[in-house]
Amino acid sequence: MLLYKTIGLCVKPTNDDLSYQLERITALLKSLGCDVLYEERAAEYLKTTNFCTREELGERCDLIIVLGGDGTMLSVARSLSRFGKPVIGINAGRLGFITDLCQEDIGARLPEMLAGQSICDERPLLEGIVLRNGKEIYRQLAVNDIGISHGRAGGMVDFLVYVNNQQMCCQSADGVICSTATGSTAYSLAAGGPILHPSLEGMILVPVAPHTLSNRPIVLPLKSQIQIELLDARDAVAYFDMQEFCDMLPGDRLIIRQAEHRVTILHPIGYDYYKLLRQKLKWNFMPKAG
Repeated sequence: MLLYKTIGLCVKPTNDDLSYQLERITALLKSLGCDVLYEERAAEYLKTTNFCTREELGERCDLIIVLGGDGTMLSVARSLSRFGKPVIGINAGRLGFITDLCQEDIGARLPEMLAGQSICDERPLLEGIVLRNGKEIYRQLAVNDIGISHGRAGGMVDFLVYVNNQQMCCQSADGVICSTATGSTAYSLAAGGPILHPSLEGMILVPVAPHTLSNRPIVLPLKSQIQIELLDARDAVAYFDMQEFCDMLPGDRLIIRQAEHRVTILHPIGYDYYKLLRQKLKWNFMPKAG
């Protein structure tokens, strides 16, 4: 008995030919009795003109399947979170922290997951708003992180951080990252931030290469509102999952808070977050004594 009948297919933008994988997934879904709708990129691979926008997929589908890497999952999740439809990620990228269904397991695992035999994992999103002279000039969601970075000109970025309207710090750094637990294994980790288990309702504020070494990452409650005031920078941008960008000027403010909606990721039965860390971060590697 299928729990999800109408399935949307999204695929990563790449020069690689993914038509074989898409044909295989489509054939399996149709053999199970599913109706399949395609995003434009997936339709191009399959040489069909029958495609939908992401908004149409969100309105018409019971579930979305993403064939790609984590970056594609981030993009789809941002676009479709307001529709509340679950997402399955089939890894066709490199790392695969949230696209955790292997292509080799599709035949055995996908039918089970469509029948409801899966682990439901709700992940919070962040919402960022850029204010200039008190007026909103940009608004965007993020699954992993929102932050400020110096642009092409390089140099340091000076900024003030307020948490729930209370000043927390004044910093000079290459930038600052506000990360969800989902994003704690992404840019935040590379910048020295801690890993948060996805079930934790928190966000991480991480300075990037701070001028003062006593400036350290801090974990804050997810319901906190963070306000970052840009004091000085030759060139600065606010970024959202490193996929959407907004230029910032001194005096601009970036408001970061928990978004209204969440994204629901479905994992196969037997999903093990700690096994994922061992595999992706090489935590099972024991160096030999020289």
